[in-house]
Amino acid sequence: MPQITCPNCGMTINLENRKKIDVNLIKNATKRQPRTFTELLHITRLPRKTLSSRLKELCKNGTLIKKERGYKINAVSEFENNGRNLAKGFSRALHDKRIRTGLMLIAFLLCSSGSGYVLATFLTPKEIYQKPVILGNFTMALEVSNVKDLYAWQIIINFDSSELEVMKITPGSFVGDEYPLFLNATDVGEGILLLGGSLCGDVSGTNGDGRLATVVFGYFVDQYNWPPRFESQLLDSKGSLISNSNSILKLTIIENS
Repeated sequence: MPQITCPNCGMTINLENRKKIDVNLIKNATKRQPRTFTELLHITRLPRKTLSSRLKELCKNGTLIKKERGYKINAVSEFENNGRNLAKGFSRALHDKRIRTGLMLIAFLLCSSGSGYVLATFLTPKEIYQKPVILGNFTMALEVSNVKDLYAWQIIINFDSSELEVMKITPGSFVGDEYPLFLNATDVGEGILLLGGSLCGDVSGTNGDGRLATVVFGYFVDQYNWPPRFESQLLDSKGSLISNSNSILKLTIIENS
């Protein structure tokens, strides 16, 4: 089977695990609510033909259910699959340094925001929502300054989703700028953007100033709240927290249209 090896992390990518990655993107996007084909194109960033093929296969094997409002995960099928794979996958993850780094990056999100979001999901009544019109967009740069031995980082940006929408995310070149070492997620909660990155292997962290990510926001109102609230964690090459993380990070608007 044709395959390539990432020159940075050594991960082998072939048709089989590429398919698994595509399927996981679709399943994660459809867990909480039905998604239309257009929404899935935007969330997964898969080619139209590839997405169509994956959706047909997932519907055929019972993983997804297609309804009038779009595609939704089949809760019964998902529960059975998770029960069989949970113990095996967790054991394998604990022995993989790359996966341990990823778990470290998302732990802060789960502790600070996960429980509140789940509770709000159950308590908030479902209403018909009409998406507002995007009036324009601006580009935000996430930059770090005067940092020492930066090995891994993550930031949770809380913004007003009635005023702003994330349109595009691009990794910076300072730390963790290539798959699978750059993390971004916009479907973890209403008005929450998660970003993160990491180096790989037994190497020293990066020193100095640089850009971690660039994000394009669309705005629905002319007078939107900025800057947003954010929480961050920076780790050095020994896995220790770098103190005063928020003080050496800044969110700057670099382009407005």
